Amino acid sequence: MKFISRTLALLALVVLLGGVLSGCVPGSQGPSGHYTLDQVKAMETTAPAHKVLDAYAAVKREYSESGKDQSVAAQALLREAEFAASDNYGKVDEQQLRERIDVKDPNRVPDAVREQREQMRSEGDYRAHDALKQLFKEYPNSQAAAIARQENLKQILEDRIDQRNSTGISYKIVDVLVAATGRLPAFSYWFALVIIAVLVKLITLPLTLRMYRSQREMQRIQPVLKEIQEKYKGKPELNEKVMATYKEHGINPFASCLPMVIQLPFMIWVYNMIRQYEFHFSHGKFLWIGSALSFKFPDYLATNLAQFDLVLLLIYAASNYLTMKLTPPADPQQAQQQKSMSIMMTGMMIWMFLLYRWSAAFMLYWLVLNLMSAWQQYVYIYKRNTGLAVSANGTITLPAEPKEAKETSEKPRATGGASGTLTTARPATSTAGGDGMRPRPRRKKR
Repeated sequence: MKFISRTLALLALVVLLGGVLSGCVPGSQGPSGHYTLDQVKAMETTAPAHKVLDAYAAVKREYSESGKDQSVAAQALLREAEFAASDNYGKVDEQQLRERIDVKDPNRVPDAVREQREQMRSEGDYRAHDALKQLFKEYPNSQAAAIARQENLKQILEDRIDQRNSTGISYKIVDVLVAATGRLPAFSYWFALVIIAVLVKLITLPLTLRMYRSQREMQRIQPVLKEIQEKYKGKPELNEKVMATYKEHGINPFASCLPMVIQLPFMIWVYNMIRQYEFHFSHGKFLWIGSALSFKFPDYLATNLAQFDLVLLLIYAASNYLTMKLTPPADPQQAQQQKSMSIMMTGMMIWMFLLYRWSAAFMLYWLVLNLMSAWQQYVYIYKRNTGLAVSANGTITLPAEPKEAKETSEKPRATGGASGTLTTARPATSTAGGDGMRPRPRRKKR
């Protein structure tokens, strides 16, 4: 039951995180009524911005069905982009904001309205750009797409968004890293992502090492915990005995949660950073991304780092599965749970990337993080746990020493106490002399 509850909580966290990173769920249902383009155009000056966009989306969905005039769906996307990029976008919302502002303090009105207007402009430009991308992808040969190309709407929007984003610190960090390597399409952009991933790993390294230390100790005392659970099963003092064992071995059972919580803000920050620098990542290449092969199969291979790439997703999924598998289980039951969790989490991440079509740049950043995590798991957990176990009575068994080391070493060997703690004992060959040799015979007195 505990495993099921943790799994459900983790699934809810992943879905919530996907919603935060994507901003909105694609294909969300808008108004249930039927609209015409003329009706929606009339709403632009009387209805809030989000209702107008939902109405255009409803028109697009209705006419994109087979057997209907799909040119109307293309026109709805074009008009949605034009409205979101126009000065009319958000004016109704701005008027409502003015009514909510406290009139007793008139000095606050200009600043609040200016901030609201700037926020609405930024949101509108992104919505317009997304609508144009959908137009060019789904209806590239339509008259609406031809009009958008003739008016150069996409380039105008990208220049406007990029100019606004260039004032942010996150944008400047990526831009400095790319500029430091000469803005080379085949190197600078993906190398900047690797540097950012390494920096994030270094910042979170102390907490990660603490997590690994806690995981190693948890592996060592699993038989001890199992014995306690069998002995005090159904008794109220069970939790007390388990926590006492944790304290005796210096284990914090919640230590593995803190690094995961700390990494979430970094993940959201990096996603927003890549999103702000997205138009520049469209110049970046990486191995097959941007190669001649990618232009032959654009539905599966990204032509630049700003697009979705299926091959990179599969590599990321494999690295994600490998990272989870490198934590050795303490018993067969836990091994089966760990295997199920690895498969389920890998499948969830594949589903989310396919659903939200996250860019290859963001996917590459996560891939680098996973590879570094896999290396850390191998060095700090998997490799150190090889040959190390705790017996049923709490004895910690160390890896067998070489024969030469046994003959020459005089260091005390570790044995297990009754509670699984480490104790020391002298070598078995020692005698009363204490040096492992026979005592010298006493000289007879004359």
